[in-house]
Amino acid sequence: ENLLSKVFFSQITKLGYSGNKNGSLIYKKDDMGNILKNSNGEYKIDEDISSVVSSYLKFKKDGDIGENEDIFSVNKNELNYSRLDYEFYKPSYRKIENILLKKGAKRLGDLVKIKKSKSSKLKQKDLVVRYVELSDISTQYNEIINSTELLVHELPSRASYELKEGEIITAVAGNSIGTNSHASAYVTNEYDGYICTNGFRVFNVDEKKLNPFYLLYFLKSKYFLDQVFRFRTGAAIPSLLDSDLLNILILVPDLKEQNRIGEIIRKGFDERQEYQKRIADVNIELK
Repeated sequence: ENLLSKVFFSQITKLGYSGNKNGSLIYKKDDMGNILKNSNGEYKIDEDISSVVSSYLKFKKDGDIGENEDIFSVNKNELNYSRLDYEFYKPSYRKIENILLKKGAKRLGDLVKIKKSKSSKLKQKDLVVRYVELSDISTQYNEIINSTELLVHELPSRASYELKEGEIITAVAGNSIGTNSHASAYVTNEYDGYICTNGFRVFNVDEKKLNPFYLLYFLKSKYFLDQVFRFRTGAAIPSLLDSDLLNILILVPDLKEQNRIGEIIRKGFDERQEYQKRIADVNIELK
């Protein structure tokens, strides 16, 4: 009965052979690069299939295998049957979720609204617009740093949303989502009216509930990035469903603390803009 109430999870990462046409065997090596041998004097194949099978047999026998990041079990009543993948149930992710819930974290969907309608500018085929792609974001500073001038009929089909000053954008597609290179940005006055790709989601923030610069800070945190990585789907081009994005938990301190953190982020924007102005005023005279 105990066994029937749990589901075994693991992931095989080492098959013991390379993916070339010959399927060459890969052997375990020590730190010096020497191939290791087993007690029978045979070379050890570098695979984890046998250890996973062994753990599963122990799980079948005992109904429990403890809990670590590589091999673990989950109670059936804790399963989300729309997701049955190993990554989603990793203990570290569930631990972060529990901590955030205990700290009173709120769903992103309760704090922001997602822009859903495409820009009316896209109906004017010969209109010149500025277009922002995922690669136009500085992931270090969470700023838009570039754009491309195009006629509307030259835009790629993914061109979708019109940006407004004060909005926040975050990536929901691409290999970098959920990593330290995840792209998020605050829309400054310079980029008001620009068009962005549907690889972003555009947030309108209710400033009575949330300081937008604090949200920008949180979007760069491990708490947010780990949740994105947990929820993302697809191997070739990972993506994040809107329903999962809106369910991501945001730690929301009181407004005084939000404003303290947000002011630090906002000042960074002001200082970098001032720096850019100073650079633009520098002239080198050649005599």
